[in-house]
Amino acid sequence: MWLLYLIAALPILAWAIVFYMDRKVTWWEWLGGSVVGFIVAGIFHLITVFGMTADTQTLSGEITTATHYPRWVEEYEETHSETTTDSHGHSHTRYWTTTEHRTHSEHWGCEDNLGRSLDITESFFEQIRQNFNSLDTETPYKSGFYSGDKHTYVSHNRTGYLYPVTALRTFENRIKAAPSVFSFVKVPTNVAVFAYPANQDWLASNRLLGTAGASIDLFEWDRMNARLGPSKRVNVIAIGFTGLDSSIGDWQQAAYIGGKKNDLVITYGGSDPLHPQWVKVFGWTEAELVKRNLETIILRNPFDTSILPLLEKEIRQNYQLKDWHKFDYITVEPPGWSYLILLLVMAVAQGGLMFLVNSDSFRDQFGDFER
Repeated sequence: MWLLYLIAALPILAWAIVFYMDRKVTWWEWLGGSVVGFIVAGIFHLITVFGMTADTQTLSGEITTATHYPRWVEEYEETHSETTTDSHGHSHTRYWTTTEHRTHSEHWGCEDNLGRSLDITESFFEQIRQNFNSLDTETPYKSGFYSGDKHTYVSHNRTGYLYPVTALRTFENRIKAAPSVFSFVKVPTNVAVFAYPANQDWLASNRLLGTAGASIDLFEWDRMNARLGPSKRVNVIAIGFTGLDSSIGDWQQAAYIGGKKNDLVITYGGSDPLHPQWVKVFGWTEAELVKRNLETIILRNPFDTSILPLLEKEIRQNYQLKDWHKFDYITVEPPGWSYLILLLVMAVAQGGLMFLVNSDSFRDQFGDFER
């Protein structure tokens, strides 16, 4: 990283040469050009590090309320103005107001315990209302209410029915930027590992991969994650392999670079998906014991939906989220090609600045301070 600022120091020398050869260039222009060089390097540093370390983790939660927002019309005053010029060149501005109406369309939404408000369909609202077994009439303040329905209709969860949701959150992943520190080798192209589950659908994750998706109910798996979410903030993933030995678990760990910030990844395999012959659990945690305990539980029980209470109990008791600040010591070095780009950007920026300060328009506006 020091090379970035060594490059930033080059304009100091360049401006010194210009200062010596051109008596119109002042010391403050020399100083300004040098400062610009370090500013460019600093911005480049931030952009490079952010691009290399930016990552996304999955949080789990549940729907807490659902709301029907009926159609209503708002009345408001809008001010208009018109400026005219008379025959003597004098400007005159006339102001007037009109009464306008704005229609707020009917829509449905829900809130979750991750702090979000999300749009949903009418049919999904009706499903939530039935499972929550409630519908309360509320009268929120509606500025300029003119006509329509002044109420909203809110379904609060009075039954404990759990609708699981996921949310994506960004975090700084220095491990991703420097995986060699943790000896994660590049996965060969002929090794069939699974891509990381992106969880783009907030109502249904894709955290069950391979044979895991056939033996475990996804809705119940997401529910387990949702129950663990508020206290453990864990993202539990399961990947089932058929006809492969346990080395594929190591390759999967390498492909995920150990997993995201809060991942707990269960890989397993064997001839019978319900009765794994091997299990490997990986992820970043302050309590390694939870991974070994999960492996034992899975080897001793059928790996189907019935195992979820055992997994949830173990994770609730023993999982601890990794303190990600422990990785702050990892130095992120930009790739070699980025230094060439910085040199090009620096040359263009400094060349443009030198051209500007020597232009006639610049000298006319700020003065010619010849030494």
